[in-house]
Amino acid sequence: MRVCALSDLHGTLPIIEPCELVIIAGDIVPLDIQRNYIKSEDWFYTTFSNYIKQLPCDKVIIVAGNHDFYLEKCPLTAINLVEWTNGKCAYLKDTLYHYISAEGKEYKIYGTPWCHNFGNWAFMVGNSKLEHIYNDIPYDLDILITHDTPSIGDLDLLPPSKWNPDWLKAGNVPLAHTIAITQPNIVFCGHLHQCKEKYYKYDTTEIYNVSILDNKYNYIYEPFYIEI
Repeated sequence: MRVCALSDLHGTLPIIEPCELVIIAGDIVPLDIQRNYIKSEDWFYTTFSNYIKQLPCDKVIIVAGNHDFYLEKCPLTAINLVEWTNGKCAYLKDTLYHYISAEGKEYKIYGTPWCHNFGNWAFMVGNSKLEHIYNDIPYDLDILITHDTPSIGDLDLLPPSKWNPDWLKAGNVPLAHTIAITQPNIVFCGHLHQCKEKYYKYDTTEIYNVSILDNKYNYIYEPFYIEI
């Protein structure tokens, strides 16, 4: 099965090559309307839903990110996105999803939007709450979708900048611990637009940061494709 994964769109809707499954790991809505619920709903209902419907794939699975305030505040989003996309989109919020491929193979996919706390953003809680939330992540997953990047290897090292002259670790420690325990086959994450590595293998788990924007919100990384 060919899978396309991307994250941190912030309103960017790139061209997607033909595949079976598209996975979007959060921060979907445009920056300029992220705190305006009326405009956000209109964007999801029109622009985003129309984009999903025309994608050359069978299914689109999404989780929210820390900029997706509308998705945090509107509990009917999951139902609405299914209706607005004629059943093509699945919205996961601490949810297990079973996908049956064209060849009849079942894939266990789990999605969670939560990030470790660092400011007044959506889907952010402290580490103790994260540990409680992540306890629900099951074993034997084929794909785990998270918005936050786990603190594993060099995945979460932010590059030096004028504010930070050295490499800075900025990952999610409880998420890293959970991945080490549950050992999903693949993790797709984002949140950190630019980090030292975009890929890291931890034991048997392959972890991919699939953010498509840089730290200045320029579209510089192409959507990621993998055969699984």
